[in-house]
Amino acid sequence: MNSLDYEEGVKHLLKVEPAFKSIIPKTEISFFLRPEGFEGMASLIIEQQLSVKAANTIKKRVFDLMTKIDSTNYLNLSQDSLKACGLSRQKINYLGIVANAEINGDLNYEIISIMSDTDAQQELCKLKGIGPWTADCYLMACLRRPDIWPVGDIGLQEGVRRLKHLKERPTIEDMTSIASDWRPFRSIAANIIWADYD
Repeated sequence: MNSLDYEEGVKHLLKVEPAFKSIIPKTEISFFLRPEGFEGMASLIIEQQLSVKAANTIKKRVFDLMTKIDSTNYLNLSQDSLKACGLSRQKINYLGIVANAEINGDLNYEIISIMSDTDAQQELCKLKGIGPWTADCYLMACLRRPDIWPVGDIGLQEGVRRLKHLKERPTIEDMTSIASDWRPFRSIAANIIWADYD
């Protein structure tokens, strides 16, 4: 996603969903972006179900333990040092599974990067610790794919509820249906909604 994608996306969204007019800021927003590869995936796993502030604190502590943030260095860290960073036992385990999968060749970030959105999502979700939200956010934030829509994200659901003036938070099915006209710029729609929600 770049400035041209953003401008084109905004034009499209305003055309198909006039409600966006009330939340699109005058200047370009800061996109939800993460590095490609292990560092990006580790960031997203740490961020699962945590507030931004808590996730950033834990992430900084964990990443500061490594001279280079990669699978090999992660696997050399002790469980105690990771627990001391505030990382749960479950997430320590998930990160270990992801790191081992890369080293064993079961997870190849370069191959993921050239797969279609659907194939990449399915491939990532084969690993324990990577669910639909993490897979979607990897494609959006790490691979900069322009048409990703993390339907299970609570902040996004709440943002859509406000945008569409709904009484209740939309279901996953509702989220898919509501955003169908926003293709092929649903990543941009998500980032605009998140920015407004924050």
